[in-house]
Amino acid sequence: MRTMDVVQYDENWENLFENEKTILESILGEHIVRIEHIGSTSIQGIYAKPIIDILVLVKCISDIDGYNHQMIAAGYDVRGEKGMPGRRYFVRFNDDNSGNHTHHIHIFQAENNPSYQDVEDNLIFRDYLRINEAARNEYSNLKIKLSKLYYTEPLSYHEGKTECVCNIVKMAKDYFNIHAETSERTT
Repeated sequence: MRTMDVVQYDENWENLFENEKTILESILGEHIVRIEHIGSTSIQGIYAKPIIDILVLVKCISDIDGYNHQMIAAGYDVRGEKGMPGRRYFVRFNDDNSGNHTHHIHIFQAENNPSYQDVEDNLIFRDYLRINEAARNEYSNLKIKLSKLYYTEPLSYHEGKTECVCNIVKMAKDYFNIHAETSERTT
């Protein structure tokens, strides 16, 4: 049974990302355009579930399906699009048979991506929380509260964050002067 264990920031999360980045580069090689550490484990000082979220942008998303066997061999569960058009999603589980995840890999095509806005929102959310202590603390405190309320209910935990995440993304877009019609940072 998955549990919503929210813990204090761990300096080792960046090392775990770098290790996984090396594995992904060895599997996907020339297909990769960019790899980013996203999610709460990428934000120093925030409380988070100890899951390393990684965003991988690739040249052609359909090419990634040919690497499912290599991803399985590297310890990943293949999840397909998992409700997000144009994404390939992979999950690594904790070795303790708890059902808890240790890594999430979100792979999208770099150009002509139907989920481009979701990709951009993840990056500006991360970047804004890295520089705005008040927003970072608000989000961190909410996650602690929700983890207690919905300890064994991942969907409720995730839904409980939605309004706060949307508000922070809006603040980030205002801060970075991102215009919805162009989705480009102008500062």
